[in-house]
Amino acid sequence: MKFVDEATIDVAAGNGGSGCISFRREKFIPFGGPNGGDGGRGGHVYVVADRNINTLIDYRYARRHEARNGEAGRGSDQFGHAGEDIILRMPVGTIIRNFETGEVMMELLEHGEQRLLAKGGDGGFGNMHYKSSTNRAPKKKTPGWPGEIFKINLELRVLADVGLLGMPNAGKSTLIAAISNARPKIADYPFTTLHPNLGVVRVGPEKSFVVADIPGLIEGASEGAGLGHYFLRHLQRTRVLLHVVDLAPFDDTDPVAQARAIVNELKIYDQALYDKPRWLVLNKLDMIQPEDRAKKVLEFVRRYGWKGPVFQISALTRQGCEQLVQTIYQHVASMQEHHVEADIRFEMDPHLMASELMAQAGMSYDDDIEALVKPKKDEADKGAVKGAVKKAPAAKKPAAKKVAAKKAATKQPAAEKVVADKPAAKPVVKKAAAKKVAAKTVVAEKAVAKKAAAKKAPAAKKVAVKVAVKKVAAKKVVAKKVVAKKAVAKQVLAKAPAKKAAVKVAAKKAVAKKATAKKVVAKKVVAKKVVAKKVVSKTAARKAPVPAKKVAVKVAAKKAAAKKAVAKKVVAKKAVAKKAPARKAAR
Repeated sequence: MKFVDEATIDVAAGNGGSGCISFRREKFIPFGGPNGGDGGRGGHVYVVADRNINTLIDYRYARRHEARNGEAGRGSDQFGHAGEDIILRMPVGTIIRNFETGEVMMELLEHGEQRLLAKGGDGGFGNMHYKSSTNRAPKKKTPGWPGEIFKINLELRVLADVGLLGMPNAGKSTLIAAISNARPKIADYPFTTLHPNLGVVRVGPEKSFVVADIPGLIEGASEGAGLGHYFLRHLQRTRVLLHVVDLAPFDDTDPVAQARAIVNELKIYDQALYDKPRWLVLNKLDMIQPEDRAKKVLEFVRRYGWKGPVFQISALTRQGCEQLVQTIYQHVASMQEHHVEADIRFEMDPHLMASELMAQAGMSYDDDIEALVKPKKDEADKGAVKGAVKKAPAAKKPAAKKVAAKKAATKQPAAEKVVADKPAAKPVVKKAAAKKVAAKTVVAEKAVAKKAAAKKAPAAKKVAVKVAVKKVAAKKVVAKKVVAKKAVAKQVLAKAPAKKAAVKVAAKKAVAKKATAKKVVAKKVVAKKVVAKKVVSKTAARKAPVPAKKVAVKVAAKKAAAKKAVAKKVVAKKAVAKKAPARKAAR
């Protein structure tokens, strides 16, 4: 079967059916009311990816695909039947573009994937749709809506994990036949492969990858040499490229020059394809003596300046192919994405710390966390600290009141006794006072920082507002300039046809004037010749006597000439009369 990877087709969805105007007319049922049904919708156009199809040849000859229109509505509350949908089956990896705009509409990347390409038009409404309590006998219907129509371009890019790249007769087809079940055509002449070949490489149980073999490239392929470079599109979906190089060419060409030419063509076609991971595969080692293989490989790598992975194989004897296959599979498996569906009931990470939760919520702690969290050994000191903290506010009360002074005087001896009995409580009180002072300083620093931030915030806001206003004003000025330029361009375009018409009219007038001037000059010349002939004839007649017969002949000739002159004048007047309206119209 011929391999076709491009096609252009027209797709048209069905139009919707029109609504119906009908009324129920039945014996013994006066004013039956409207019963006209709606029209049916038009048929849709779907596309489905099918892995059993590997070419677009079906769309090379069948270029028009139309879905059926919907049926019109009928009386007796009957709606129209919907149009039948059509399904277009395409190979996996097909890209669908709008032919007119070049926009990518969709890509078919999975087997069985079904997408809506063209939507059918909705059916029109019958008069039953418009009935209401105030409009009981509507005489209105609507036509169906038209379906979508597209002219699309289909492009096939094969889905493969590995792509083979190289010159003709480098051994690409032999390699894909050695590592997979693909059986491409293999011969001893260049350009044996005329279209891409796919092969599935089985590494183990449920372990495989796909290899794509494309026709060979030569220097100048971007300019149309050989089969061109358009087959490189089939390598754009691959994960890694294998650059196959023939170390023992039959025509004694330089392998380094050939490898550089291939890389250059790759860069000319697409920079993204050039940046893909590329491995060097040196083939046909069986045609080199075993003692010279290492030397030749090192010489090629040194001259080529290659620093990436290098594999030495012989596709014919399958030497080194197993190691190459295992390495490729490990690379492809590491690049595959594994999607894990998350449970929407547990969107929050259960291992988040409390501080992270506070930060996500935009909240902060009021006090220092280290001051709030204390070890268990200091539980005894907490009571004394609390007591000191409670006594501190009592000291701040005004001492002017006599009652407070008396209470303080009565309490002092008791306090001195307690202190005398318990000398170990003094360090605790001192620690509490020191902590209290530290807490006050921290609170004061925080208050000062908050005030400074509060003062800075309005100024920053004002500056931001001024900057935003300036930006908006600049945008408005630019928009006004653009509108003015467009208006001037429109005026120029509007005046252009009028100027062209005026130029044409002036040209026509100039041509008409020149024609009339030429005619006047010609008439004057003819008149002068006629006068000259008359003068000559008169002088001759005077000089020589003329017989009577000759005189009669001359008289007859004069009469005929006079008649002709009169006829010419009549014809000229008619011509002038015909041209007069045209001149007026031109003026």
